[in-house]
Amino acid sequence: MSTSPGPARVARRVKGLDDASASVRHAGLVMFGACAVFALSPYGWVFLLVATGLQVLAEMLLASGAWEISFALAPDDRQGQYQGFFGTGAPVARTLGPVVLTTLVLDGGTLGWLLLGGAFAAAGAAMRPAVAWACRPSPPERAAGIWRDAGLPGVCGGGRRVQA
Repeated sequence: MSTSPGPARVARRVKGLDDASASVRHAGLVMFGACAVFALSPYGWVFLLVATGLQVLAEMLLASGAWEISFALAPDDRQGQYQGFFGTGAPVARTLGPVVLTTLVLDGGTLGWLLLGGAFAAAGAAMRPAVAWACRPSPPERAAGIWRDAGLPGVCGGGRRVQA
């Protein structure tokens, strides 16, 4: 049995929106670390290997959290629409990525790597408030006293489930 943190081992820890938000937040912090180590790669190949390992870990954390968030927040009758919209993030990143990386990393050097890492960390930190915003009850639901329970303590009705 492998002791490495494989994708299934990382994903197993995500059991609701609270865990998913934490996983995405941790992914942002690990990516910040990876970017900082990538900035050191001109000083030795070992930095490149460590940074790559950190990036792989961050990708596994992100995938685990994002998967749970994308399915948990989508209404059962509109899963396809939500998954389609959620999936547009990757093409946007592939479109903007080369320009951002060229500008920040190639032109900015170490500072550019740190700014890129800071953007990843900020995006990860923004996930919990974004999830809280997404699962808040609509005005008609609030008027009817209906709260959503999405497994996020302190959010979505504080963990209470009230039937519609």
